[in-house]
Order: sequence, then C-alpha cells, then structure tokens
Amino acid sequence: MFPVKPRDKIPALVTNDPTLAKASCGTSSNFFSCYTLAAMKFWVLAAAISLALGQQAGKPASGSVPAKSDLRVTSPATPQKPNPSSAGSPAVSAPVLGNPGAGSSSGSTAGLAAGLRNSQDGSDLALRLAWFIEALAVVAALQLLTLIWQGFALRKILRGNASHAHEMEHQSSVMDEQLKLMAEQLTALKDTASAASASATAARENVDLIVKKERARLRIELAPFYLNFGAPSPANYAVQHEGSTDAFVLSSHAAVYVSDSREPDPSLGTGKPMPIPSAITAQNPVVTAQDVLHPFTEEEIDSIRQLKSFVHFTGFVRYKDVFDAEHETRFNRVWSIAQMNNLGQAPFTYWEHCGGADENRET
Repeated sequence: MFPVKPRDKIPALVTNDPTLAKASCGTSSNFFSCYTLAAMKFWVLAAAISLALGQQAGKPASGSVPAKSDLRVTSPATPQKPNPSSAGSPAVSAPVLGNPGAGSSSGSTAGLAAGLRNSQDGSDLALRLAWFIEALAVVAALQLLTLIWQGFALRKILRGNASHAHEMEHQSSVMDEQLKLMAEQLTALKDTASAASASATAARENVDLIVKKERARLRIELAPFYLNFGAPSPANYAVQHEGSTDAFVLSSHAAVYVSDSREPDPSLGTGKPMPIPSAITAQNPVVTAQDVLHPFTEEEIDSIRQLKSFVHFTGFVRYKDVFDAEHETRFNRVWSIAQMNNLGQAPFTYWEHCGGADENRET
C-alpha cells in the first residue's frame, strides 16, 4: 500500500470560494500568474506521489531473499528413498536425524521462491511507476503546451491593450489639440464680440449725438406779469422751438391762479390746453399764447403785495420728435415782488421757480 498523507496536511489545490477565485484570477493582468500557480501545485502533488512510490519500491519484503552464500545447496551423497509410512500424507520437508544438510536445503528453496515472488512484485511496481512517470510526463507536456498557449494569448491581449492604450493616447492628444484650437477660437470670438460691442456702442453714441443735435426741443418762456385793478390781468407766454426737425404736440396744459401758499397747488392749477398748433416746425420756432386772471380788487392786490397771497403759473407740453421719441417740458412759477423799486418808483416783479425738480424739467 502507498503511504498517504493525512487529509488536513495535503495542500488544497481547488477552492470553492468565489471571492478568492475572483480575487486571484479576476483580472487579465493575473491571468498568467494564476495558471502558473495551479501548475506549480500540480507539480508539487506529482512530486509527493513520486516520492511515495519511490519509498514503496525501495522497502525490502518480509521474506527477503537470503544471501548468495545461503542459496548454495549441497547434494546428498546418496539418494533418499521415500518412506512407505508417509505415503498417504503430503510431503513435508523436515530435517532428518543424522543428516542436517537435508533441512538446510529445503529452507533455502523456500527462501528462493519468496525472493522470486518479491522480485516479481518489485517488477510490477517498477512497471507501474514507469507508466505513472510517462503519464506524468504527458500531463507535464500538455501543461507546458497549455502554459505556452496561455502565454501567447496573454501576449496577444497585452499587445491589444498596448494598441488600445496607444490609440487612446493618440485620441487624447488630438482632443487636447482640438481643445486648444477651440480655446483659441473662443478667445478670437470674444475679441470679435468685444470689438463688435465697442463698434455698436460707438455707433449708438454717434446716433445719440445726431439725435441730440437734430431733434426738436420745446421750452416755455413767460412774459412779465402786471396786476390790473378793475380789469383782467393777462399772463403771456411763448413756446419756443429749438433744433432742425419738427416737434409734434401730443398734449398741453397751462393755468394761472392765486393761492395762499408759495408752493404750487395742483388742485387749483387745472387750467386748460395751450392754444398752440399740433406741429411746431423750425420755420416757425416761436408760438405765443395767453392766459387771463380775473380783475383784482384793492384788497386782493394789497394781499399779494404783502406776500399773503401768491400768483402761480403752471403748465406742461408733451411732444414727439421725428425719431419717434416722446419728451415733456413742465414748468411751475410764482410771481415774486422784489424789495427794490424800478426807476418809476414801481416795485420790481419777476417769475421765480417753485416746486420740486419733477415740476420743472425738460426731457
């Protein structure tokens, strides 16, 4: 029988753990090393079996052949006759009294037969060992061919990976060049857009300058005002046109009234539309108009001179220029009496701005 190692001491060649198998042979980079490790385990097992067989072949048999000197048989001097008393029983090789050489010859013959049997068993064992070694050599050759094929396959895979890596590197360099070109184009587009924006801004500024220079403007100029006792007191004004293009009036309003406050009172300055044409041209730049206050009594005139009452003149005009832009001119004035007198000893009077900036503006 062949000596067998205990089960717990034999190295495990196969594992059922999918995690270990995936960790050892899961990637193409460990492909060759995985199968090389399997082949090494196989060779270790084959060496263990061969060593066991070698030990079995070298162990002597229990009834080994005696020494060469022991195999010599001395022929008896005289042939022995069979004993008639032992005719019915099998022949038994026993030593004969007075002839010790006969027993020695019988034992040597038995030892020779046992040695022949052991030699035959050893020949069978050697034949089996030879067959096993030949099979092991065939398996090793097949394993070697498998490893060579795997090496070529791995080399092919590595070449394919190298080719793919080279192609990806080439594509990466091409993409880098394209990105650089796109960045340059983007910079050029930004420069072009900046130049276009600057050109548009300059063109818009030029247009604005032309519009400011050529468009029509309407301003309100008030004539001197005088209080009349027992007669209406007219408030004359003029709408003046400035510019080389026409102005088209959309709406207008003018009112003169007396109030107890120096500040304008919108509830009293309702007034009425200005008596001006719908289009004021550069050929007729000045249009005069008038609004009238009722006749004053002596008490009203004294109240105005003592700054207890105030005369207000308010109004606006909305118009559109030839560039289709709307504008508005709005005014608010209060009639003021100065502390100094004119040459004729009459008090000096004038129209003074009142109200906020929104009530005195030109757009």
